[in-house]
Amino acid sequence: MDKVFVPSTWKRLIAHFIDQMIRVIFYLPFIKVFYLLIFTDDEVHISFLQLGLFLLIPAIYEMVFLMMMQATPGKWLLGLKVVPFNNPYEKLDWQQCVLRPLVQRLSLFFSLAIYALAFFRYDRTHLADWVAETRVVQFNPRINRPRIRWFVGTLFLLFYIYEGIISAQGFLKTVDFKTKTLNVRALVDTEALDELMEQRESGF
Repeated sequence: MDKVFVPSTWKRLIAHFIDQMIRVIFYLPFIKVFYLLIFTDDEVHISFLQLGLFLLIPAIYEMVFLMMMQATPGKWLLGLKVVPFNNPYEKLDWQQCVLRPLVQRLSLFFSLAIYALAFFRYDRTHLADWVAETRVVQFNPRINRPRIRWFVGTLFLLFYIYEGIISAQGFLKTVDFKTKTLNVRALVDTEALDELMEQRESGF
């Protein structure tokens, strides 16, 4: 019998928060973009290449650390590890290290809905785990056994699918395919997103 255990949701959220803080360092090349967004009212445009790099930073971050130690720094600090689904004592192969982070980039279109699927599983695996055939484990026993959270999971899933669709529509509206640029100012403009949601709810 495997002597591995399913981490609590709170522990994984804390690990994710730690990773978010560390990843800030890797966004330093975009500091000018952030400065203009925060301290000016100017239009801010980035190229498709810059957009691709911005979106891939979290994936590259996770790929590198999965290949090095099968855990991101946040997971490692909390005693968590990403392992092959069928054998937690084997090492991840390079395909798993690449697939898992790339599938997680689908959150661009589906928000956190791909993670909300974990509430319907005792092993707390989600879409990226299913594709890459991985799971997150800890080697210390937990106090309570994991339970399927049908109500919470359904609420989160429906909410984040809706939010993801609205965000994706807003994202596409800010893309200029002629100049191959993205209007970041319009993307983060909450008034524009609110208008889009009102249009959707009214049937337009």
